[in-house]
Amino acid sequence: MDVSKLTVNSKLASNIRHLRKQLSISQEDLANRLGLNRGNIASYEKGTAEPKICNLLNLSNFYKVSVIHLTTSDLRCPVALGAARNNYQYELKEEDKAVLEKFYEHAAELKKVMESVQVCHNFKLKSMENVPPGLQCVVSNFNQMRDAGEMLMKAHNELLEFVKTRMK
Repeated sequence: MDVSKLTVNSKLASNIRHLRKQLSISQEDLANRLGLNRGNIASYEKGTAEPKICNLLNLSNFYKVSVIHLTTSDLRCPVALGAARNNYQYELKEEDKAVLEKFYEHAAELKKVMESVQVCHNFKLKSMENVPPGLQCVVSNFNQMRDAGEMLMKAHNELLEFVKTRMK
């Protein structure tokens, strides 16, 4: 009997059970969320069966831990669990990659629109010798809205970059 296989099985079984209990969900709930039956989860947790690779990936994605850590670390230890979560990366499906790419394209288009509006605004201001008092308030509000829009665009792009770096 291969001793290393027993170690992996027992760690995997222990981790699946520990992480499920941490979320306070039943074997039945976990099985339903993963498209399995309760017997599969019970077998994994007892160590009498190993999940197929697709089920292992689904468990990894569900618990948001890396497959390596799920199978080889003792995730009852908070330090190991933290490392497993820090090293977790979700594998994007092709349709998810397409959606993410659309968000990047949309962000680039919005940036161009905002730049164009700013150019138009500046052009109009330059054509006026003096900004009438009634329009000074409008100019001030425009500048505030532009600044808010830029902050939102920056946050949107940071979010896209975060998603991109966390998902391969």
